[in-house]
Amino acid sequence: MANKFLFGLVFCLLLVAGVLFAGCSDESSDAVTTPVPTTAPVAKYSAGDIIAKTESGGETMLYVITKYDSATDEYERAWIYKNDDGTWGHFIDSRTDRSTRKIIEKVYPVKIAHVTVSAIPITTPSLVTVVPTTPSGNAPTVTSISPTSGAKDATVAVTITGTNFQSGGTPKLLLPGSPALAGTGVSISSTKIDCTFNLYGKDIGKYHVIVTNPDGQSGMLNSAFSIGDAAPIITSVSPSSFEINETGGLVINGQNFKEGVKVTLLQGTSEITCVSPVVTSGSRISCDIDFNSKRYPQVKFGDWDVRVLNIEGSQSGILTKKFVIKNSSSLSDE
Repeated sequence: MANKFLFGLVFCLLLVAGVLFAGCSDESSDAVTTPVPTTAPVAKYSAGDIIAKTESGGETMLYVITKYDSATDEYERAWIYKNDDGTWGHFIDSRTDRSTRKIIEKVYPVKIAHVTVSAIPITTPSLVTVVPTTPSGNAPTVTSISPTSGAKDATVAVTITGTNFQSGGTPKLLLPGSPALAGTGVSISSTKIDCTFNLYGKDIGKYHVIVTNPDGQSGMLNSAFSIGDAAPIITSVSPSSFEINETGGLVINGQNFKEGVKVTLLQGTSEITCVSPVVTSGSRISCDIDFNSKRYPQVKFGDWDVRVLNIEGSQSGILTKKFVIKNSSSLSDE
């Protein structure tokens, strides 16, 4: 009798152990790692969106998105101008530029309005025509202005060249939709005008250069002068030299650096890009650079210029021949 009881007890214990083991096996088999799906970047804006840095609403020109390229993750954009009735808008030319989605969405977080891009006309600004009583010669022509840009709120001295300028002629800058800005301190000859423009309070954008003679005849050079943020100023680069095939980091010091910059080294037509630039307080940029001559055939020893481009506004600054790539005795296969 005792043997039967003992046998039954052992059998029950074995049965319970089997159930527990099966439960553990089922539990472990369910612990399957579920792969996390990857998603393509989602563009915040679409063609026709008019974008701005703030919701101030006082601008007479803004960027409009003309298309988004998912293959390169870039937006294409163009300047759009307000009409006389305050609505958006019109183009003054067919030019566009491209920038990465991340930069556009960071610098321009606000959508102001939406338009149909294909319906936006290109409108050449009209000049107020003063009918002269007796034209005293040929109409003036404007061929160039130097410099071609000035910082917002600054005072800039310029030289305008062309033909048929008359004593008493008036040089002006005109942004469509805004009053013309007249030059002061004018010195004029038949082919050259030296004057000064006070850009304080003027909107950022591309201005037409106009010269009007006393007889009322005018000449204009379209979109020849830009008002924007102050251009970058580079004071130093550290380190100031690398050997061919080295990699490392650069630090560029200066002023007026903006979010969204491009840092390059230039020697003639050769260009080396410093990747992953990070701007600190507008006065310091850190980035990474690779001087491997097998991966980048344009790398060669000698003096190089350092260039910083503020992508927004297309303002750039150059430190001339202050960086040196030194020849190395051995070439790396890396």
